[in-house]
Amino acid sequence: MALRVLVTGRGSIAMRHVRHLRQQRPDVVLGVVSGTGQVDASFEPCDILPDFAQGLRWKPDAVVIASVSSRHANELLACLDLGLPCLAEKPLVTQRAALAQLLAARDAARTQAAVLVGCNLRYLPVLARVRSMLRDGALGIIVRAHLEVGQALAQWRPARDATATYSADPELGGGVVFDLVHEIDMALWLLGPLTVCGAIGGRHGPLTIRSDDVHVALLQDSNCRPVTVSLDYVSCRPVRRYVFVGANGTLICDLMSRQLVLEGRTGCEVITFAPEDFDVSATYGLQMSDWLRALDMPAHGLTSPLADAFATADLMLSMKEAAT
Repeated sequence: MALRVLVTGRGSIAMRHVRHLRQQRPDVVLGVVSGTGQVDASFEPCDILPDFAQGLRWKPDAVVIASVSSRHANELLACLDLGLPCLAEKPLVTQRAALAQLLAARDAARTQAAVLVGCNLRYLPVLARVRSMLRDGALGIIVRAHLEVGQALAQWRPARDATATYSADPELGGGVVFDLVHEIDMALWLLGPLTVCGAIGGRHGPLTIRSDDVHVALLQDSNCRPVTVSLDYVSCRPVRRYVFVGANGTLICDLMSRQLVLEGRTGCEVITFAPEDFDVSATYGLQMSDWLRALDMPAHGLTSPLADAFATADLMLSMKEAAT
């Protein structure tokens, strides 16, 4: 019997998930939630549902949560209560109370359905290489780390007015801490548990938006070593760069210039600049494959599981709270 999948969003990320879903499961039966009754041609053929409640009555086997950020928590909560597998876009929550509800629902669930959270950078080969090097002690004792990401919000969706997007509206889940949660997830995935020491954020850029457009947090790991995370909607030239300083050298992963280098006492060694190691677009197909495998094999361990996403959400909210 064909897999029935409900998709809760109609934007670019929903389109991307549907494209990969159909590539890997050509016989999938698709339902799309659309309050307007309209969908992009790329979703066709599909059943159009007027709201999420009607979508659940459509009896899906699984759900792709790709709506605006402020709706993710309620949609995931319903799926957890019903035991429905999900591919849930990040961020899972934008409020502390919602995180508590999701944790309680997860603990109360009779069965643990496959829930993969859309932290697709975990599937990027170069970052898997970074994680392996850090865990293997290639840098010796790590004394500090810095993860930064930034891009002018107007560059994100050039065809749209940036001030009219959900990113510009905190009521819809906009703001750099929520939008750029990938770097918060990467900090945890690469460095282990972290706590917030302090943060500064706010609206400092040129756009007249209500959401915070910059946030810099000082974190510490279990050994009290500093980790900084810098996020912005302002950088004219996009930046996504991770730096790890250790006793044996400094590891620099620059996702925009596409190179991973190790600066040591005797010089600079290029670890990789292979295009396939930096191909972010390929991570979405790997992510979909991971989720579909878990649907077929419940014992399969997901690369971006719900438990990890809860830890990321907790740190994200702590960062946000530290700056308010």
